[in-house]
Amino acid sequence: MSASGLTYLQIINRVLPRLREKTVASNGATTYSAMIGTMVNQIKNEIEVAWMWRDLRDTYSITAVPGTTLYTFTDAGQQAKILDMWNTTQASEMMRGTFRDFNRKFFGVTTVETGPPTKYLPAGLNASNDLQVDIWPSPDATNTLKANLYIPQAELTADATVVLVPNHVLIEGVIAMALAERGDDNGTAAQSQEGRYRDMLASAIAFEVGHDDSEMAWNPV
Repeated sequence: MSASGLTYLQIINRVLPRLREKTVASNGATTYSAMIGTMVNQIKNEIEVAWMWRDLRDTYSITAVPGTTLYTFTDAGQQAKILDMWNTTQASEMMRGTFRDFNRKFFGVTTVETGPPTKYLPAGLNASNDLQVDIWPSPDATNTLKANLYIPQAELTADATVVLVPNHVLIEGVIAMALAERGDDNGTAAQSQEGRYRDMLASAIAFEVGHDDSEMAWNPV
């Protein structure tokens, strides 16, 4: 995955001067900088929900072996989402199944069908809170499966962590939230900044769509 540029601390120090506050040496240096750090995480999460950004995508490889239908995307985390999945041994895309369909295929039969895997279904989390996936049919030979995942970044805590969502949008969103928290100007400044943030978010999404216009649907926040 590539990175958009600024670190957690740099983001905070881009926000503070815009609020007429001094920059800090660490995110928790003052009560106010700690609050801004919390807002950075809140807006980061909002931006991550708004679009499946390129910098938050990764490809995982699974070696499917005979008799095993449940696999884990190690270290992907609980917020990971499967975008698509391929059986590269068979050179074919796997189809996403449904819970009812998989219940029939696994519980509604006396013997689970075997063969090259052609379907997948997210199957909750393991004990480490990593996403799991069920595949069908049960492999009758070793197959290599590849899955493209969208993985929102973990909560920011370390100053040096590089922030992966569009930095300029994040900064404007945090400023909007901070102005609303202050309650200055009867909310006028906060409302104007909120509009600026939303416009920049929409523009950033449009820019991403320009890389692949097959992904036109997005979820406005």
